[in-house]
Amino acid sequence: MAIKASSFLGYTPITDRIFLRNEKAASDSDTTRSTSVDDPTAILIYGWGDGLPKHVAKYADGYHAMFPTARILVIISSTIAASSQLLKQRTDAMLPVIDTVFPTKADGSERVILHIMSNTGGIYSAATLNAYQQRHGKDSMLPHHLCVSDSTPGSVVFASEVGRWSRAIALGTAKWFPWPFAVTKAIWWTFLYTVHFLGMALRIEPSGIYSAKAFVNNSMATTRALRLYLYSKEDEIIYWEDLEAQAAIARKGGYTTVLEMFEGSPHVGHMRVHPEQYWEAIARCWKVSMESGDKMESVS
Repeated sequence: MAIKASSFLGYTPITDRIFLRNEKAASDSDTTRSTSVDDPTAILIYGWGDGLPKHVAKYADGYHAMFPTARILVIISSTIAASSQLLKQRTDAMLPVIDTVFPTKADGSERVILHIMSNTGGIYSAATLNAYQQRHGKDSMLPHHLCVSDSTPGSVVFASEVGRWSRAIALGTAKWFPWPFAVTKAIWWTFLYTVHFLGMALRIEPSGIYSAKAFVNNSMATTRALRLYLYSKEDEIIYWEDLEAQAAIARKGGYTTVLEMFEGSPHVGHMRVHPEQYWEAIARCWKVSMESGDKMESVS
């Protein structure tokens, strides 16, 4: 899924799907306030499957307004690739993120936010966790202090997810085909099942299941990071019951979790429908993460 650099004006292209804003953040001329020692040094934004640059960039705009000197990396992803690539392919695609933000092993000076949208964002953020360990050793974990999960994760049961995944891919590719939407959805449903059964035969763990497990694996994802889940009951792709179930698993595994529900907003549409609530929740959780240090406490 190649994105033209002209689609991301003001960003430095790292690859054809990874773009950097505020490359020289410390000298930003448009900074309007002093940088706090508690502001993030880097923000990694993983867009939803087939999200257009102009839409995903709005999240970078929101973060830049709050933290004008933070370097912001935006990752654009394809739902089809997320569903079909092997872990090595996904990890290799995310190694440039590590080489850009974490060229050396973390020394404790980093303050990082992971912002993950939909299951496709989750798949590539999990690949980034793996990429960090590939670069800096299995005994290391990608440093971050806040993990914002927008409309993710969903169920880890394939049969429960395949209908919604095929619908999501169909929405992103409908313009490619002349036939009715239902036909496109059926094609992708068949494609996903084919990939699933092939993976079973080869004993390859599905990307969605791998990513969900990675973020509750204490040897891959640090328990230092507060988890903020942004969701709604109106989401037709990620059911709220599945998201809350995954949050409960994270909580049981030692991760501090915060659930922020929105009224009436669709899948990855919470910021658009409720911008004040959205950014206030993120600002509040970042503040708590910084104040609590290594002792994360429950937040409501």
